Formats: sequence, C-alpha cells, structure tokens
Amino acid sequence: MSGAMIRETARIDAEQVRAMTEARLDAILEGYELHGIAIDDQMAVDICDEIIQGMNQLAFNCKCPTWGGSVPSGLESDYPRMVAQAVGLSANLVKTQIDRRRLMVKKTEGSTTIYNVQGDNARWNINSADHSVNVITKSSAEFFTALRERVESGVPDGDERKKILDAVTALEQTHGKPTFAQRYTDLIAAAANHMTLLAPFIPALSEMLHNVLK
Repeated sequence: MSGAMIRETARIDAEQVRAMTEARLDAILEGYELHGIAIDDQMAVDICDEIIQGMNQLAFNCKCPTWGGSVPSGLESDYPRMVAQAVGLSANLVKTQIDRRRLMVKKTEGSTTIYNVQGDNARWNINSADHSVNVITKSSAEFFTALRERVESGVPDGDERKKILDAVTALEQTHGKPTFAQRYTDLIAAAANHMTLLAPFIPALSEMLHNVLK
C-alpha cells in the first residue's frame, strides 16, 4: 500500500476510464457518420459535455484499493481525483476530436434518412433540412423493444446482460424527462464493453438526449 503502488493503481484505472470514454465517443460519432447525419455546432458541444460528464462519473466511481479491509487515510476521497487527473482527456481535446471527425464528413442536404435498426420493420425516420436532426419514431416502445432484443441476442446471459437490460428499462421510463440524461449515462457505462453492438441505436438515443438537454 505504498504511495507508488497507489499511484500506479490510479494510472491503470485511468487508462481503463480513458479507453471506455474514447470507445463511447467513437461509437457516437460513428453512428452519426454511418447514417449521414451532420453534427452542428450545438450538437458538438452537447456531445462533448455528455462525454466529459460520463468520464468524470467513471473516475468518481473508482475505488481506492484496500489493505486489510481499510483504505489508507485520506485516500478514500482523493483517489477518484487522482484517477481523473491521470486520464489526461480534457474537454478541449474531446471537442477537437469531435470537430475533426464531423468536419471530415461531407454534409448533405438530404431530407429523409431511414434507420434500419434491426429487422425489416424496425425503422426510425430522421428528417434533416438545416443540418439539425429531428427524430420521429413510430413509438418509443418499438425502439426500446428493438434495443432490448439487440442486447439479448448479442450479450451472453448473466449479470452483465441483466445490468444492461435494467439500464435500458430505466432509460425508457425516463424518456422525455430531465432524468433521461443520467439514465443514458448509466446505460453507456453498463454497456461499455458492447458499444459496437449498440452503435446503430446511438444516433437516435443521442438525439433524444439532445432534446432533453435543450
């Protein structure tokens, strides 16, 4: 439990937090790119805020290692701060990554994009005329049903799948409410190891979040 060991443990935790944060950011941006949705300036700011908040929450949840069941004096509250400092991912850096990705994608003036999320009938229409995005769903129940089916088919049965499905249920229950943002963060954290699986759903979820934050 030396100081050097605590710092090394914090560095390892920070690497995991950074990897999860970057994977989350990549999944969100890739979802927009796959469906040709242009990210405007306000959306870029909102995505950046969302990513930083999620990163800070992951760092805050990191626990200092114990020795004999106890935490070294003063480290219980300081350890998450040590992890956050070691992550090395600032809001400016995240915003730069978002801007690089969105400015590399050719913005189109298309009027309608159809999300073929899963199966022949699970579609969500996205109308865009001024580079803003307006999600129109057949029903939120359909969307979350498709999301659950994707999790059930892609994540092995066990505690991890149950945790993700519980997060999906909590997210659906707060759809359109201010608490949706926190439940969205909970889902991304729970599904951090399966972001590729959820990537087709990220644009629609991000737009729901964008509407709540507005």
